[in-house]
Amino acid sequence: MQNSLVARLLALAAMSVVAASPCAAGEVSAPASAAYRLNVAAPHALRLFGEAAPDPRAEPAMPALLAKMPYAALVWGAARQTALDPALVHAIIFVESRYDAAARSPKGAIGLMQVLRETAARYGVADPARSPEANVTAGTRYLQDLMQLFDGRLDLVLAAYNAGENAVLRYGHRIPPYRETQLYVPAVLAKYREWQEPAPPGKALTPAPIEYLPGTRLDLKALGTNTLH
Repeated sequence: MQNSLVARLLALAAMSVVAASPCAAGEVSAPASAAYRLNVAAPHALRLFGEAAPDPRAEPAMPALLAKMPYAALVWGAARQTALDPALVHAIIFVESRYDAAARSPKGAIGLMQVLRETAARYGVADPARSPEANVTAGTRYLQDLMQLFDGRLDLVLAAYNAGENAVLRYGHRIPPYRETQLYVPAVLAKYREWQEPAPPGKALTPAPIEYLPGTRLDLKALGTNTLH
């Protein structure tokens, strides 16, 4: 009992000494010995509950195949911001412009992703020819909207990207009977399947069949492989 009382008195005395020290508010006096220095080897262990430590695995690494592509960093960043597969964006750019940032079409489509000025204007891009960054920003945002409009049906998304969403809607959610569009969709899909990351074992994806209007499907073998661009 006596020992306990002595210990409490000593503790109170130590507290009064600290309170009387001349340190300003927010300051802590330097420790007298390095033996008392706080050394935190893992600062994330001191985070408050509910605050997650940064996970270096959260940002996936760019696949080696895509890292070798032109405009690799630009496409990767734009695709990540719009929740698109970068391999799909690369496939579209390849078929649309062959990575030519100065490409122009007779219909007025511009740049890497062949974006029309009126389409780019929807996303606050006044001039899709201003830079590759502006062009890919507008193109990927448009592609993201098409993904939502057509519930991720990639054949319809690509048909709408080429012919316009109104054309796909007008033909009853099927690929319009335009020769260019019917060549465009399988061309992009072929490149996408070539470049996309393989599915995990046991989770191989079966591509959905492409739906054409009855009697409008082109014979791609008869047309050859170099009929688009």
